[in-house]
Amino acid sequence: MQALDAVNDRWGKGALKLASGKVGAAPRAWGMKQDSKSPDYTTDLKQIPVARA
Repeated sequence: MQALDAVNDRWGKGALKLASGKVGAAPRAWGMKQDSKSPDYTTDLKQIPVARA
């Protein structure tokens, strides 16, 4: 954190940011596709899809 503060002190506030912070413009809005969700997605184990590689 000291290195981050030193760079920001030298090059100006916001020169470096934490990777968890948002970058650039506002994030795009998204949402889950509700029509793909099973009505019993948490209770019926037979409805869990099987992934094969």
